Amino acid sequence: MNAAAKVFLDSYGCQMNLYDSELVCSLLRSEDYLITYDYREADIILINTCSVREHAEQRAIGRLRSFGSLKKNKPRLILGVLGCMAERLGEKMKEVVPDVNLVLGPAAYRDLPRLLDEQLNGHNGQFITAQSNPGENYSGIRPDRREGVNAFVSIMRGCDNFCSYCIVPYVRGRERSRSPEEIISEVQDAVKCGFPEVTLLGQNVNSYRWQDVSFPDLLGAVAEVEGLKRLRFVTSHPRDLSYDLITCMAKGGVICPSLHLPAQSGSDHTLKRMNRGYTRGQYLEKVRKLRDFIPRITLTTDLLCGFPGETEDDFQETLDLIREVEYDDAFTFKYSVREGTQAAEMNDDVPENVKIERLERMIALTRKTADSSRKNMIGKIVEVLIENPSPKSALEWQGRTACGRVALVPGDFQRGEIIPVKVEEVRGFSLWGNKTTDN
Repeated sequence: MNAAAKVFLDSYGCQMNLYDSELVCSLLRSEDYLITYDYREADIILINTCSVREHAEQRAIGRLRSFGSLKKNKPRLILGVLGCMAERLGEKMKEVVPDVNLVLGPAAYRDLPRLLDEQLNGHNGQFITAQSNPGENYSGIRPDRREGVNAFVSIMRGCDNFCSYCIVPYVRGRERSRSPEEIISEVQDAVKCGFPEVTLLGQNVNSYRWQDVSFPDLLGAVAEVEGLKRLRFVTSHPRDLSYDLITCMAKGGVICPSLHLPAQSGSDHTLKRMNRGYTRGQYLEKVRKLRDFIPRITLTTDLLCGFPGETEDDFQETLDLIREVEYDDAFTFKYSVREGTQAAEMNDDVPENVKIERLERMIALTRKTADSSRKNMIGKIVEVLIENPSPKSALEWQGRTACGRVALVPGDFQRGEIIPVKVEEVRGFSLWGNKTTDN
């Protein structure tokens, strides 16, 4: 018995981690645990971690150590680590943060209620790690979603790509898809619960496959769900971006004209060492097809600098790619070694100061192209899905266009409304405009 123990869950990392946290909350509530949003009243503190970048791990470790210090005044507090870092470090987690009691990777969450029961009933203070289930896709579990406008729905787990720098296949396992029936049912539930927008999740959604159902087939079927207003998906591996998917997106409807297409580098030399499976020319050809079929599409990307063996010429090719594609936004990173990956065996020969300098140049250029893209929207009318009150003004609401751009709108609205807005200016990274009745 858990005696209505209170659990505080803190989540770091990608959308999949947020979705996994919702699954964990659902599992715990089903066993009568109480979820609290105040760590000070918690009997159990769980941190859902990310391991993709060294910086993400260091943030989580700092948070864990901070929570561990609470045990001085609350010795029966249980501290657990979930997610990718938990899978990567396993029993070593105890050496990094001695106050940790429990470690579970992303494919072991079904065991969490039982393990917490053990901790609460006479085993408090023991250190426990859970065995991951390589075939786990959490079939039959509905996530416990908080209020909002966008519901994440996982369509698959794991990754088979083994990019040389990436830890994901090692901590999340190999690809396994969920059935289209279960995915569509979960989308229907989300819409009934008031979510107008759904984002389909996978490490590489383009490789989704269930029997003879491909990702374009699934996307088209989900788009038919009654009441759904907007449909997005992440992430697409450029190698697997198909003509069928492009034509499916081009049909419009609720499928949003935006795509996250991680390039990582603009250099064929670097792409080959990264084991990305495509060339710069192949990537650009797919960008051209996307813009031919979907002229108003917005493209975002991931970019990595300072990879082993990257020369200044290689880096210049990445900058040239940014100029040619003119991304609407980019997540930019400098390379950090991930133990256990293929790249960890390479000579990390780009000096740290060079990595930092290249990252700064990459950020400056992506911001310049993104700013130009936003300014091109001035004078146009866009549909904005209202999400939340603006964090900067009590007189404005914040939302997103179908293309994914953030927009600020003065007035009094309801979360989930879709309103026409005439863009009048750009403020920082956001569009700003007033609701309009113009067509």
